[in-house]
Formats: sequence, structure tokens, C-alpha cells
Amino acid sequence: PHQRGSSLRAKFRRRCHIMFRAILLLALACSALAFAPSSSGAVARSRHDERTSLRMSDEAGLPPVTKERIQTLVDENPVLLFMKGSKLFPQCGFSNTACQILQSYGIDFESVDVLADEDIRQGVKVFSQWPTIPQLYVCGEFIGGSDIMIEMYQSGELGEMIEKAKAEM
Repeated sequence: PHQRGSSLRAKFRRRCHIMFRAILLLALACSALAFAPSSSGAVARSRHDERTSLRMSDEAGLPPVTKERIQTLVDENPVLLFMKGSKLFPQCGFSNTACQILQSYGIDFESVDVLADEDIRQGVKVFSQWPTIPQLYVCGEFIGGSDIMIEMYQSGELGEMIEKAKAEM
């Protein structure tokens, strides 16, 4: 009986080790796909261009004061990220990804914590006609969320926009 228990424990350890290695390989593959440079910027451009089809209907219901606050933030900051949390302490994975991408360019960008202001949180979605957060603006132009940022980062298109914004700072 003692030998049988040892044998079962050894099989269990081997299976756990195999499963751990499989999970680790899968995690590495996923992260490599997320940040690997793509061979073409076509995907990023098409996602960037397609965002208009996903946009929400209009700015009806956006209080003028909130619209003015958001417009002022966009106009005064060459690189602006509306996010959950702060760039020092992001409060969601998508906001964290967006921050990491921007920080990889070594640029000092402005962030707005939408969790701290419900008017801004809801208003920015209407303002951009884009339903999710984070939202990136570069040189006054709405770029998109973290998924579009990843694709544009991979294609190099985001880097070009950031360089333009650095020149304007």
C-alpha cells in the first residue's frame, strides 16, 4: 500500500508539471502574439478605419459643460489617455496595456482617471462615440482603445503619430 501511494503521488506530480509547462507555453505564446511586430500595418489601419462603424449614435445628452471639459483636455494635451485609474496605478488590464505601450515610447502623456469623475467617464464615450475605455487621443485625434493601440504599435503607425506629437510638445 505504501508503494502504491508513492506511485500515485509521482504520477500526480508529473501531470502537474506537464500541465504547468503547457500553461506557461500558452501564456508566452499569447503575450508574444499581443506584442509581436506584424508584417503589415494593414490590420491596424483597417481596425483604425473600421472604428467608425462601431461608434455610438451621437452627442445628444452630453451636457455642454462636460463636452467643453473634454474638448479642453483633448486640445491642451498632445497625447491624452482617458483610462481607469492613473498611469502610475492603472485599475484595469486594458488601461495598463495602453499605459505600457505609451510608456514604451518614453513620452510624457497626460492621463485622466474616469473612475474619479462619472461625468467624464460617461461623457467621453459620447464625445468620441466609442463605447469603451481606455481611449487615446493624439494631437487632438481620437485613436481608439487598447486593442487598436496594440495593432498600431505592432505596425509602427502609432510610433509615427507619437513622434509627431513629441514635435508639437
